[in-house]
Amino acid sequence: MESSQKHYVAHLTEVSTKNKVILTEDVYNQRGVLVVKKGVEVDKVFAQKIAKHKLLKPLDNTIALTSTLNHRTSFEFFTSHLDDMKLSEIVRHNGMYNDALHAFHLITQYPMVTQKLTVLAERMPDVFARSLLTAVMALGLCKELKLSKETTENVFLANIISDVGLLHIDPLIVNKQGQYNPQECKMMQGHVVIARHFADMVPDLPKTVGRAVLEHHERPDGFGYPFSRKASQLGVEGQILAMVDKVSAIYRKLVKEGPHSWTSVIAVMQLPSTANLPVIHKGMMRLLRGFPVKYEAAFSAKEFRVLINRCIEKRERLNLWFKEFAKIYVDHKELMADSEHFKPLALLHQLEHTVIESGLLSEDQHSWLTKLQSKITETDFLEIEEFSLVLDEVEYQCFFVMRKLVSAKEALDKRFNGQELPSLYYQGLMTILEPA
Repeated sequence: MESSQKHYVAHLTEVSTKNKVILTEDVYNQRGVLVVKKGVEVDKVFAQKIAKHKLLKPLDNTIALTSTLNHRTSFEFFTSHLDDMKLSEIVRHNGMYNDALHAFHLITQYPMVTQKLTVLAERMPDVFARSLLTAVMALGLCKELKLSKETTENVFLANIISDVGLLHIDPLIVNKQGQYNPQECKMMQGHVVIARHFADMVPDLPKTVGRAVLEHHERPDGFGYPFSRKASQLGVEGQILAMVDKVSAIYRKLVKEGPHSWTSVIAVMQLPSTANLPVIHKGMMRLLRGFPVKYEAAFSAKEFRVLINRCIEKRERLNLWFKEFAKIYVDHKELMADSEHFKPLALLHQLEHTVIESGLLSEDQHSWLTKLQSKITETDFLEIEEFSLVLDEVEYQCFFVMRKLVSAKEALDKRFNGQELPSLYYQGLMTILEPA
């Protein structure tokens, strides 16, 4: 059995213990041999029977659940998770609640979608809740950008199913805490292709939805996945998904798993970036600034003093890192030129844009931090906290660049005629980024 099929069958088997999953037609393998007759329940016995087979049809085409999500139950699931993201006030404030109430009717128009989402809701409720919440946020962004009704509906549907591919990936990898190794990262990135394949199977679902699903981790600067497409090759729908996904990721890191308030999300989102189309980024910022959120200090006065010293150290370290990183390009101009499949110069420009436009590493910022060491008041808390968060984001972007260079190790070795010099540079840069 294919790995993706194996993991999905395991999820269906668990779902079937409470919500019976029945075969609606005979199941054949790829050679046309009957494996299991229709009417059989998807359980552990069924899983064993098909374990050695590649199926002629995906299981989504041959099963039915006794009970599936409908407009009411899916909307109730959505509203029950609003408080988890501290979004109740936000959603009700600017009309997104009513837009969501209408949009949830779209789900019931596609039985295969409601079936798949039912499995996702039962097996990965946090993922499903995030899909619903970001889909509603995407509705607000579409309204802000004055997009058509058709485009808005396609964005909503694409967002809702964008993560169903995770049901086909090993749960140990999906639920892993911390960084993925290269192989795990590649497997996780495969969820967009799986979800696109599912979207293409759904009768009457607009093809634009599948394209948006496929592109929701692409970036206009060409450093996204799965195909590293650039701005001119991307649809607006997928880039809206990418934008709300970014907001969601920052929220989870800073608010849900950290001590910060919603204002921290807005602060980090203001950082200049080539990861999103400017028109979409500006629209997202207008939407976020309209949220009724209030700043709440994440730390005590004593902790803020420690934070200032940490910011000074990190700012100096990142400044040194960026200078050394840029010097490599100056010293090896010809070797670091972009090619079709390896674009080190574009990486430099991407990071340069973020660093210079933010002004984080300027001497003015250093002077401001130094003065705060001697005197700090409560009126400084917001600015210090936001500066620290944005500095962390720049540090993350530096690591992003390093990971991209590591993934292109063979290309670098070939250009430098051996591993010695690239390895030396990599180790030196990592020593600065990750001091002992």
